[in-house]
Amino acid sequence: MAENKLSGTRTFRRSITETDGTNIVEILRCSDVFAQYSSLEPTYFLERSFYLEALSGAVHIPSKKAAPYPNIYPEMNAAEKIAALMEVENKFPFVGLRFHARKGTGSWSTLSNVRLQNKGRETTIPFVIPYLTVNQLKLLSPDDSIGVQIVNYGHGTLAAGDYINLEGDFKFEIDLIPKPTTRTVGIATPYGVDIGTSPIRFRVANTNRALLYATNAGNFNIWLAGTSSGLSPGSGMLLAANGGTLSLGEADNLNGELWAISQGGTSRIAGVEASYA
Repeated sequence: MAENKLSGTRTFRRSITETDGTNIVEILRCSDVFAQYSSLEPTYFLERSFYLEALSGAVHIPSKKAAPYPNIYPEMNAAEKIAALMEVENKFPFVGLRFHARKGTGSWSTLSNVRLQNKGRETTIPFVIPYLTVNQLKLLSPDDSIGVQIVNYGHGTLAAGDYINLEGDFKFEIDLIPKPTTRTVGIATPYGVDIGTSPIRFRVANTNRALLYATNAGNFNIWLAGTSSGLSPGSGMLLAANGGTLSLGEADNLNGELWAISQGGTSRIAGVEASYA
């Protein structure tokens, strides 16, 4: 399960005109949205989601003969309504708007085709449903791109003064899944400190400490603590004479300073300490 989630909404716009010809014009590249979060990849697995919520076009094609709206009545069934639409479409000129999609820098694949006519004024047409999906949202992958292309169906393409102003909005989400951390342990450095009958600090604080080994190499018991306050023989942790040992690793999370006191005479702590590289 992700510890954190990033999300946002954005809009995009692109005007298609005569100068675009019949070239495929990229209008949306999902990877651009996620590019700003690439700096998080060394620390997190990024699970990306992309949702195209709306896409519409303000269509104005005055260069073509104006086509009337079909006569559609409430009592018509679905077949009759489609027939009325096709009758107008077949009698008056139109241009095609073809939607494409691709993965990364791969080849474009056709998604759908829309036939557009001059309705005598600018007309706004929604495209997500039914041309891109039958659902409320069009789900896209992080490496998907959407493109459009004007198609000549025998009535020409866009001319001077024609335009299709596309506008869309989308939502994106990123789940941040922490990566397992691996840290390199540096070279272990040996040390040796004589411990008397008064408290003495034998290791300073080290917030980068990876491991610590300590051995009582003397003939008297040694008592250990993280502070000199209250340290005396019989209190703290016992490091027994003649070989008593202490071993600390990452799991112990002990990065503070260490103090010691000997019981009965001077003894000696010897060992090694290593920090993360």
